[in-house]
Amino acid sequence: MGPSRSGGGPSSGRGRDGSGSPGLRGSCHCLHADRPTNQVEESMFSLVRKRLGVPGILALFALVFAMAGGAWAAKKYVITSTNQIKPSVLKKLKGATGPVGPAGSAGVAGPKGDAGSSGEPGAKGAVGPTGPKGATGATGATGATGTTGATGPTGNTGPTGPLGPTLPSGVTETGSWAIPPLKAISEASSDIWASVSWSIPLAAGLDESHVQFMKEGEAPKTGCTGGTSEDPKADQGFLCVYTADESATGWVSPKLLINKIGANELLGEGASPSGALLRGTASEKGTFARGTFAVTAP
Repeated sequence: MGPSRSGGGPSSGRGRDGSGSPGLRGSCHCLHADRPTNQVEESMFSLVRKRLGVPGILALFALVFAMAGGAWAAKKYVITSTNQIKPSVLKKLKGATGPVGPAGSAGVAGPKGDAGSSGEPGAKGAVGPTGPKGATGATGATGATGTTGATGPTGNTGPTGPLGPTLPSGVTETGSWAIPPLKAISEASSDIWASVSWSIPLAAGLDESHVQFMKEGEAPKTGCTGGTSEDPKADQGFLCVYTADESATGWVSPKLLINKIGANELLGEGASPSGALLRGTASEKGTFARGTFAVTAP
C-alpha cells in the first residue's frame, strides 16, 4: 500500500465500520512516525476538521469548557443556602404565586377528643327583661288559723259625727246673748229681754233647779263647775248663763230671770228644749248686758 497524503485522501488501507463509513482508526495508519511533531499535529487537526467540520469542532470546545468550568465551579462554589444568592437574583428566581386550587373533598371525621377541663366562670350577665305574666295558679288550701296577735295601740280620736235630731246625752252646746242699751224709759221702769237659744234641741226641757245665772264676776254656782264668761261650761242636765259685761246702774232686779218659752207666753223659770228667755227690769236709759252660756243634755 502506497503512502497517504497528510490531507487524509483515499487509501486502500482505510478501514470501514459496519455502515460503510470511514472510521478514525484507519487514519492512524496514514501518519508516519518519522515526520516532525508539528506536522503530525497539523495532520491530526486536519483530520478532525474534515471529519467533524467547523460546527462540530465548536461544539466539542464548548463541551470541554462546560465540563471543565462546571467541575471548577463545583469545587470552588458549592451553594448550600439561599443567603449565598444575591437578593435581586433570588427575587427573580421566585415565581409568581399560582392560582388557588380547587377545594379538596371533606376528610373523614376524626375520633371524638377527650372532654376539656372546666373553664373559669364567666362574668355575671345583665338582668334580662321581665317575662310575661304567668297564668293564675290554682287556689291553695286554707291554712291553719294563726295565734291572736297583741293588741295594737289606741288610735287617734276620730272627727265628731253628725248630730241627731236632739242633742245627745252629755254633749254640750255653747253660745252668746246680749241686751242692747235701753233707748228710752216710758215709766219709772221698763222690762228688758234677751234670747238664749241653741241649734240642736234637748230631748226635754229643764226645770228651774237646773238653770243658773251668774252676774259679772260672780263665782260659778251648782251645775256650772269651772265655767267662766270666757270659757262657759255646764254639768250634764244644766243650763249656765254667764254675764261678761253690764251697765253699773239702772238695774231694778238683782238678776235676770230664765224663763221657759211657750207658744205665746212665759211658762215659768227653767228652759225649754230649744232655749230660754232672759228677763230683767231697768230704770235708766242705756242699761245693757251681754254674756255667754253653756247647756249640756241630760
